[in-house]
Amino acid sequence: MKKLAQTVGLSRLKEVVSEYADSTPGKLLITLLKPKEKDESTQNIFTCLSQVIDFHMLIPSLSILKEWNKPGIGVILSSDELIHIARILDLASITKDILTENKILEALGENLNSLTELKEGILECIDEDGRVKEDATPLLKSLYKEKRKLKNKIDSSLKNIMQNNKELIQDDVITQRSDRTVLPIKYDRKGEIEGVVIDLSRTGNTAFIEPSEIVPLNNQFREISIDIEEEKKRILKDLTDKVRENFPGIEKNIETLAEIDSLKARAKYAREYDCSIPQFSNESILKLKKCRHPLLMIERDVVPLDLELDKDYRILLVSGPNAGGKTVLLKTIGIIVLSAYAGLPIPADSGTTIGAFKNIYGIIEDEQSLEENLSTFSSYIIRLKEILEEADENSLILCDELEGNTDPEEGGALAISILNSLSERGSLVVATTHLGTLKFYVAEHEAMQNGAMEYVDGPTYHLQIGIPGGSRAIAIAKRFGLQKDVIDNARGYLDSSVMKAEDLIEELSTRNKELREQEEKIKELKSRLESLTQEYSERMQNVKKEEKKILSDARDKVKEILIEARSTVETIIKEIKESKASRESIKNYKTIFDKLLKDEKEEKETITYPSKEKSPIKYDIDMEVPLEISVRGMTKEAAWEKTDKYIDSAILASYEQVRIVHGKGSWILRNTLHKKLKKDPRVKSILTPSSNEGGAGVTLVKLK
Repeated sequence: MKKLAQTVGLSRLKEVVSEYADSTPGKLLITLLKPKEKDESTQNIFTCLSQVIDFHMLIPSLSILKEWNKPGIGVILSSDELIHIARILDLASITKDILTENKILEALGENLNSLTELKEGILECIDEDGRVKEDATPLLKSLYKEKRKLKNKIDSSLKNIMQNNKELIQDDVITQRSDRTVLPIKYDRKGEIEGVVIDLSRTGNTAFIEPSEIVPLNNQFREISIDIEEEKKRILKDLTDKVRENFPGIEKNIETLAEIDSLKARAKYAREYDCSIPQFSNESILKLKKCRHPLLMIERDVVPLDLELDKDYRILLVSGPNAGGKTVLLKTIGIIVLSAYAGLPIPADSGTTIGAFKNIYGIIEDEQSLEENLSTFSSYIIRLKEILEEADENSLILCDELEGNTDPEEGGALAISILNSLSERGSLVVATTHLGTLKFYVAEHEAMQNGAMEYVDGPTYHLQIGIPGGSRAIAIAKRFGLQKDVIDNARGYLDSSVMKAEDLIEELSTRNKELREQEEKIKELKSRLESLTQEYSERMQNVKKEEKKILSDARDKVKEILIEARSTVETIIKEIKESKASRESIKNYKTIFDKLLKDEKEEKETITYPSKEKSPIKYDIDMEVPLEISVRGMTKEAAWEKTDKYIDSAILASYEQVRIVHGKGSWILRNTLHKKLKKDPRVKSILTPSSNEGGAGVTLVKLK
């Protein structure tokens, strides 16, 4: 498979997909993907990938990931390195919560461990900018406090000296030289200040002097600075030791997040290029639906490939003109199968099925070896020998120009024998050829079928199943401008029956192309009809919904009035209590109010809505609070206002859980509601239901 993978461009495809990854470890995982025989792990990868395709926008950026090696004995990590580890642990925690909330990648989510104690220990000592905090430990806090006091004392003393010796001062500023606090003194007057010359300016006009009375203070300041650095080093050492102890968990987090990043990258690639998840069969079959070569489609529009090989037809022989797409056909099959086995989404329609192949062989390009002194034909035969020694019913074999590099008569006989041998083994074979004898042989044998690369006034790159293709050498030579007299003479040398066969094949190709175009037009018309039917149905449903909405709005209005009335009365009761009214009068008032509400509910209001026939239709207003509301299409502010009021009503109705329908869209509305609901004291928790209950377009709110 390795040589075939190189030939069809699998390594280049992995590089393309890896560019969608956020992190270097994620990119690396994709480039290291290797095709392997379909097993349970392959299916698990695509199960995970299908989940990520739907939810990849929720997964946070994983760009901070990088490879880490366990700190060796005696190694002390820097504060920047430690804060980076804390950020990775925080990212693991956030990602785990998202996976759990949306019930995706649950197995990977279980591998994530935020190592809370380690993370909090780092964050207590190191700030977001990667600096050790001044209050990381009581000792460090005390040292910094003493250092500030000493600095103020030094500055105060120097200011007094400057004030008393203004005529000696070069610049009115206190500065540092060689970790000593000094004064800038005019060079020609340096002897007038008692002290030590620490440094000179580049011009030589200024002497930086440490006054004698400041020397003891500067010494103290230096000692405290050393103590601070020692304490910071001790803190970093302690944190490094904890990292070393917890490194297996850190490493597992990085590996898991890198795997999630690689899945996210594959999902983004799949969305951009309309890729699908292949189906896998336990049989050695192949069913490709609208497949495109994943590298060619990046550069230009490509003609999709439809092909099916199963137990009835095991061998497909494709013929047609040079530059008609035969080699691209083989490469497309090869890279689609290999990329599926490597865990990459494929650019094909759903329903594409990849069989269980233990071995995939390919002889697609010129394989002659100058180093081994082998001709093209010799190299081809050696490869065929290797394939025939190993091929069985679980093998997929792709052969370009089968025995086309030798005498047509002998090459045809050899090619027939090879196809028979592979047919007896039950192998799945796609081969290309120009040999006429081979085309006729395949047409007369079961389990084999011809295919042709369509040629109608030029190559169309469309595969036709069931008919052989002509080489069209003379037509192509004419198309590229070969001299007319050469073309005419060539026709004269060619057997008339061969010319008739070529013309017949071209006529069949023309008719097939016309039929295909008509089918596409019929499909388009059918699609338009279905669209119009759907539009009509939706409009009728909207009319009915509008009628229901009018009634619902009326019910909501009545309920709002009742809720407002209850609120007003409760406010009055509160005021009565505050004014110290008698308990008996309060009790009587409450009884009257409750009876009023009960009577109002039992005596349901009737609303008349005019129908199209102008006859009144009576509806009873349901006074109950609904279990679900919809805020789809609303602004963030309007959606929250409606949700806020609804939660109040739901709590008054003693509901434990309600549903908020907000739709998916760009996630802005959903994220806004989630942010507010998580902070709302009335809310116990929020959940996302399963996909068959609305999925990410609905939020379940559990009330306290």
